[in-house]
Amino acid sequence: MKKVLLASVLCGGLFMNFAFSDSALKGEQMQQKVERNLGEFKGDSKIFSGEVKVIELFKKESLRNFSGGLVQFSPKARSAWHLHPAGQTLIVTKGTIYTGTKDGISNVAKEGEVISCPPNVEHWHGAGLESSGEHITLTQYKEDSNVIWGEKVSDTEYLEAIKNAR
Repeated sequence: MKKVLLASVLCGGLFMNFAFSDSALKGEQMQQKVERNLGEFKGDSKIFSGEVKVIELFKKESLRNFSGGLVQFSPKARSAWHLHPAGQTLIVTKGTIYTGTKDGISNVAKEGEVISCPPNVEHWHGAGLESSGEHITLTQYKEDSNVIWGEKVSDTEYLEAIKNAR
């Protein structure tokens, strides 16, 4: 009888643990969504200099307020000046990525390093003079906007940033 009572108490405790966990109380469930073939395209020459390939990894949706992509830069390739109303995170996956801001600060990041760009900071990113680079972008949205593009980075601005990168 004691064994039956002990088993009942243990089973009841397990049931209560699952039934009243935070997720169950909030009605939340793990959701898995496989996204394939979202698209890949050559970087638009209006907003990129040099050879750039963009692969869409996932789009913004109700469970996340950001999108993700993989951007591949050939040597000397770079984005135009731009800003993100809600910020952006870059994860360098291959090679070296350079970033520069309008106030003249430039940085270099290598494979495995993370670059965090605060909201509304005008900047660019791209590869080095002789090396390619690749990064994953995680770009947050403010309402329906995640990027505002500006003019292209001049060769002079780019070369100066590469020279002064830390």
